[in-house]
Amino acid sequence: MPLKILLKVMGAFLYHRVTRAMASANSPFPRSSAQGKLIHWQLIELQPPFDSSCLETQDGEVSFVVMEIGDLATIENLRTMEQRESLNVRSVYSINHELAPLIAVLKQDMHTNDLPDMPDIISDWMIDPISINDLVRRMFTGMKRRQRLRSELGLGMLTLLPESKMLCCTGNSIQLTTSEVSVAELFIHHFGTVIPIEDIHLLFKLAGRSTEGSNIRVTMFQLRLKIEAVSRCQYILTNTYNAGYVLRHAHTPDPEYPDFELRQEVATYGYWN
Repeated sequence: MPLKILLKVMGAFLYHRVTRAMASANSPFPRSSAQGKLIHWQLIELQPPFDSSCLETQDGEVSFVVMEIGDLATIENLRTMEQRESLNVRSVYSINHELAPLIAVLKQDMHTNDLPDMPDIISDWMIDPISINDLVRRMFTGMKRRQRLRSELGLGMLTLLPESKMLCCTGNSIQLTTSEVSVAELFIHHFGTVIPIEDIHLLFKLAGRSTEGSNIRVTMFQLRLKIEAVSRCQYILTNTYNAGYVLRHAHTPDPEYPDFELRQEVATYGYWN
């Protein structure tokens, strides 16, 4: 299937510039990837006022928001919105719909020396007049940061798409259950690190799932099979020294002693094995 990218633009002048650039015969917006996969662009003009709904994405959707900003007050309003709605909170113990990256386009007469630290929801910013080529490069860089592009274009990284509950690797994908998504995100965020048993227990508890040893063992077993299937055994999920589980490359040997990365000392719970 082609890669669909939704670009939402707020600001009439900027929207017309992007529209012209996208329609140009020599468009900086690529129509296919280096691997030959088709890219379909969809352009939407956002109408003010800007709110958090502008950043919402649908399942399986790759979205970006580009917004003209003419004064410091707008940046402070974004910061207030972020704090009020906790938009910058991304706990590894819960799965929320991913927010679309926001690229801010600042007016040229803004005094950038007086700029405060940008809110977390602003992933990148540029000074107007912008280069459309530079804008597109920043968008693709943003996708690479989120590991989305590598997954969608099949470049080999084990990637989780929480909004669609898909685990992807080298162009292959497999559907996960809600419980498996929560666990998979935890392991991908801490790739190569042993996750202590009590952390996994807490994850299930906070997600409202049964913390019975049998339920957790079944979930881990099913997730292990899916990881091996989608990666063709390039990645494995293993139990380590009765202390927890670790997601790692299949060719990486087990450590002589688990690296807990300065985690607290972990007790041994034999009934988890």
